[in-house]
Order: sequence, then structure tokens, then C-alpha cells
Amino acid sequence: MNKKGHVALAVAAGSAVLWAAPALTGSAVQGVVSSVLVVALAAIGGLAPDLDHKTSTASQMIQLSAKRRHMLQKLSLGLLLIGALLYIGRFMWGPPSDMVSILFKSAPLWLGAGALSWAFARLRSIVLIGAGALLLAAYNLYDWHWIAAFGGASLMILPLVKHRGIIHTPEFAAALTIGLLSLSGQHGGTVQALALGFVTGWWAHLAGDCFGREGIHSLFLPRVGIAMKLFSNGGATERWIARICWAGSVVIWINLLTPSASIIHHLI
Repeated sequence: MNKKGHVALAVAAGSAVLWAAPALTGSAVQGVVSSVLVVALAAIGGLAPDLDHKTSTASQMIQLSAKRRHMLQKLSLGLLLIGALLYIGRFMWGPPSDMVSILFKSAPLWLGAGALSWAFARLRSIVLIGAGALLLAAYNLYDWHWIAAFGGASLMILPLVKHRGIIHTPEFAAALTIGLLSLSGQHGGTVQALALGFVTGWWAHLAGDCFGREGIHSLFLPRVGIAMKLFSNGGATERWIARICWAGSVVIWINLLTPSASIIHHLI
């Protein structure tokens, strides 16, 4: 599935969870806020597994465009080359004039600019690794829940794994679900809504991928997987599935907001 299909399916799944378990929404304003949080995090969770893809919608949120990345890569190479030549020139050049001496002393600036350009060109990897390192540090320093260490390690390996690899497996999703629901059980309220929405969207993403050609595979049994090959990515069938999901979400929300007048109420 592409972005539109994954979001539509995740929102429908999040809405269905709210309808199936109305106690989660609480009452009045708190209930509406919790419901919105569940569905919003479901939409985010529906995109999150594609962080392992360099050009996915999720990855594009934490990196520059491909054109700018390529430009920065070339700029980085040029700046580093100039800095290296200036640094070497300090030892190979004869007694330099004042102007040449100043130029040679600027070598660290050129090298630093090159390194900064290189960092911006690889912003996605730096963000993922940095966020993962912070979670691991928080787990060690502040005795956070074990899901922090799990999430931190997962983020740090994302730049290295292939698309539809480890984080697209049911085993990974199961560990993530257990961890987040365990954490939310200790806090309840808003944290519970956020966790429930996110894991619902994550599972909805995997379910959507099952309909495509590549499907999903087991982590421990790589040859075991589900790939129904019912439609091509972004094709007409997927667009119709997205429309049906959005329509279902609207019906569910009508039921949630006005239960006495809802379509579902009269059908039941």
C-alpha cells in the first residue's frame, strides 16, 4: 500500500477500536480528546513502519528532498577536499605570506563546513540514530520502561536495515505492542490512548501490506509470510479500499458522536 491507503486503513482501524471499546473514550470533552488521540496516533502508526524506507512519507518528514541531498553531498565533497588541501599545504608550502597563512589557518573551517553539509545530506540517519541514542540513555540513566531501550535500539538500526525487513515482521509488532501497552497500563489516560492508537495503526500497516505482492514475513522464519498479491501499490483497487475505509470511519464517528441517531444504532 502507499501513503493514502495506509492512512485510510489505519484511521478506520483506530475508529473501529473506539467503537468496539467505548469505555476507552471516557466521557464528554475527555472522551472526545481521547478518541481524537487514538485515531491521530493510529494514522501516525500506520505510516511509521515505513521509516525503514529512505523515500517513504515517514522518512521524508525527517530529511531534505532528494535534490537537496544530492546537492549537499557534492558540496560536502568539495568543501572537505578544499579543507584537506589547505591543511596539507601548511606543511608543504614554504614560508607563507600573511594572506596565505590566514588561508591555511582556515582549513578547519572548510572541513567543518564539509562535515556539516555531509550531516544535512544524511539528516534521516542522524535523526534516527540520535533519537535512538537518547532513548537508550534515558533507559539507563532514569530507569525508564524497557520499551524505551527497545525503541532506542530499533531506531538506531533503522538506517542499516532493508525495507520490509525486521520492523515489518509480526514478531517486532508483537514486542512493540506488549511494551507500549505495558507502559500505558502504568499511566492510563492520555498515555493509554496514544499507545493504543499507535499499535493499532502499526498492525493496520502490516495488514495492508499483506494484500500486496511483497507482503510481510516472519522474523524467525523468513520463508513464512503472507503476500496475497491482490492489487498493485497505488492501483485502482487500493484506491477503492481507501475510499471504503474512509466511509467506514465516517459512519463509526457518527455513531460515536451521536449514538442515538447513528446509522449503526438503527441497523442494530
